[in-house]
Amino acid sequence: MYKEQSIFATSKITIEESRLRTYLSGGNIFPLTIELDLTQKCTRSCPSCPYLVSRRSKHTLGYPMIDRLFGILGKNTPGVVLSGGEPTSHPQFPGVIKLAKKKGFREVAVISNGGFTHQPAIQDALLEYASSIRFSLYDWQVTEEKYFTETLEKISALRTRIEQEGSPLRIGAAMLTRKEVAHRIKPVGLKAIDSGIHWLYFHPFCVDWDTPYPKQAGQEGVLDAIAGLKESAPAGANIQVPVERYSPEPLFFEKLHGSHFLIQVGADGINYAGPECKYEEGTALLDLNEHLTDDFLWHPDRLRKINHLNSDNYTYIATKHRPPMFSDYIQKLNGLRNEQLSDMIRDPEEFINPSIV
Repeated sequence: MYKEQSIFATSKITIEESRLRTYLSGGNIFPLTIELDLTQKCTRSCPSCPYLVSRRSKHTLGYPMIDRLFGILGKNTPGVVLSGGEPTSHPQFPGVIKLAKKKGFREVAVISNGGFTHQPAIQDALLEYASSIRFSLYDWQVTEEKYFTETLEKISALRTRIEQEGSPLRIGAAMLTRKEVAHRIKPVGLKAIDSGIHWLYFHPFCVDWDTPYPKQAGQEGVLDAIAGLKESAPAGANIQVPVERYSPEPLFFEKLHGSHFLIQVGADGINYAGPECKYEEGTALLDLNEHLTDDFLWHPDRLRKINHLNSDNYTYIATKHRPPMFSDYIQKLNGLRNEQLSDMIRDPEEFINPSIV
């Protein structure tokens, strides 16, 4: 029976059994995915962006550091996500994405607001070296603003080149949800699908980023609205809903296990506990400007800080981003017998971008 592939589930962390078993037995592992901010500079200045304050410094990673980091991780970590800021604004973006493949990453994903994806050199690099690009769709909540419609035009143009040139690149789009705009999900979602994306991904909008305890905005009615979109969407439309992120169930973990499987490196060269808390001093794990050695992942300071973060003191837990969600899932795996653990292992074929967790 055909099973639709998912872009996200907490069980995605289990796709490599040997890596998972090594971690559960107390061994050192390389991550499944590194998410790397190429720059803090952005082509937008969204009022709800959690990183506006940090972008005042406008850090941009230099090519030598990227090369060194990719050299350490590329043959041992299957997935890399290039993000920002706006990654396509990095002055060496085409070279960086080519380097990622050269250094051994199996999958190279890009998260973009559209940025410079209309430029031929950027498109050429994406078509040749990237596995996927996920467009973050904004300006749709009340009316479709100019930036939103222009982004859809960029998606259509890129999809045309994919079809003409036979590129394996896949295009995704992400929309943030909250109860106040649930009624807009169906009409806007249909326009996004019509632009040529391969999949559409929804996830909760978060608020209170200016406080120590950000959380999800109210999501009442959102899942019903997405169900309505699915009913109206064309046959074959791939609409992704990470239902676990919408669940009210609390998370529990004795340490932030997820930071071993997904590592976040900021444009300032610092390894943070996760994408949701990057550029926050209290969640900085290790300054790679000083400690970018072959074994930096197991630096005593880094391990100590990860072990200190748990579901009682991790103040970003209510956003239900990936590291705390993976940590909750891995916590549940602790103590399982071998046969029970084997039953939990997922088939990579069930996932879109299996190396991008």
